[in-house]
Amino acid sequence: MSCESKLPPGPNSLYVLTYLSHLIYKPHRALQKLSQIYGPLMSFQLGDQLMVVASSPDVAKEFCKTHDRIFSGRHLPSIYHNLPGIMNSSIVLSPDCSKSWKLLRSIGQNCVFSSKAMESNAWIRKEKVMDLVNHLRTNEGQVANLEDMMFATLANIISTALTSRNLFDIHGQAGDEYKMMMALVNEVIEKTTTLGLVDFLPILKGMDFWSKAKAMDLHRKIKQTWGNIIDERKSMGRVNLSSTQDFLDIVLADSSFSEDQIGNALIELLIGATDSTTITTVWLIVELMRNQEMLTKVRDEIAQAVEGDGLNETLLSQCNYFQACIKETLRLHVPAPMLVPHRAIETCKVNNYVIPKDSMVLVNAWAIARDPNYWEDATSFKPERFWTQK
Repeated sequence: MSCESKLPPGPNSLYVLTYLSHLIYKPHRALQKLSQIYGPLMSFQLGDQLMVVASSPDVAKEFCKTHDRIFSGRHLPSIYHNLPGIMNSSIVLSPDCSKSWKLLRSIGQNCVFSSKAMESNAWIRKEKVMDLVNHLRTNEGQVANLEDMMFATLANIISTALTSRNLFDIHGQAGDEYKMMMALVNEVIEKTTTLGLVDFLPILKGMDFWSKAKAMDLHRKIKQTWGNIIDERKSMGRVNLSSTQDFLDIVLADSSFSEDQIGNALIELLIGATDSTTITTVWLIVELMRNQEMLTKVRDEIAQAVEGDGLNETLLSQCNYFQACIKETLRLHVPAPMLVPHRAIETCKVNNYVIPKDSMVLVNAWAIARDPNYWEDATSFKPERFWTQK
């Protein structure tokens, strides 16, 4: 039996073309409907690219855990391919697990995401949150843009952890600097998650001047964001071997990384630490405001936990109902509905179907989180499903 005959079931190319507008504008909803016809593991051809979609927990586990190494590659849109230095500096969207990817991931883990780093950086989070609280107190009674304030706070937290500097003043959100940063983050997210015609028809790459021009414009903006910070650190000579090194110290000490590579890594880490957390926080507050009884319960629980001790992350982690609300928000409002597109770095067999090398694998987390086969009253906000009373 040929490899093609062992592919997961799915719609033919003609049907995909008639369904294309739905796949472009609301892919998670469109793929959910297709999975109800073809099953939780399906495939279809989009141009020259084979698309494989997982729409159930069991199938998602095959790609994200059982065969995680084989599907550890990522698909880069054409614009991202044309960014100078990106192939050896992308942490989130690296096409494969190269040596530079492993090194950058290790540095990021040690400086920001490990348990030790999280504990040592607790003062940063507390300081930036208090900046936000004081800003809200100063502007009591005025309309507040919650999304902007959360992004600004989170951006300063990760920027301080990475470069020992704020990106901008929390009190000056309306300034040009803040607007430029928000625009850059949104642009990078759009360019890294939106695949163009050339991504599915490689024959057009020779005529793809648009992607190259947009990539150079994006490169200019990234350099404008981080260039001064990198140059300032270099001029200070703050590259040492002390225990107080931040991410920027370590990558500058390694002469194998160019300024372009460092800037690319910094913008990816910034987006990774701000975008999904901002979305989740805003939706959490929206859901609690819609449910005043839940809001009161959360307030009472937090007030009781921190009484007399002030703001403390450890105490907040012990607020079981509050944690359940966060989990329910992540379920109902998945920050990245399709996750990051995976790439098969070699041919693999999943559930008796062949997944060829270079297939693009999508995990429809949105569909899984709302599947009535796994969640009772799946479209309702019910933190109680995660609540463990003690």
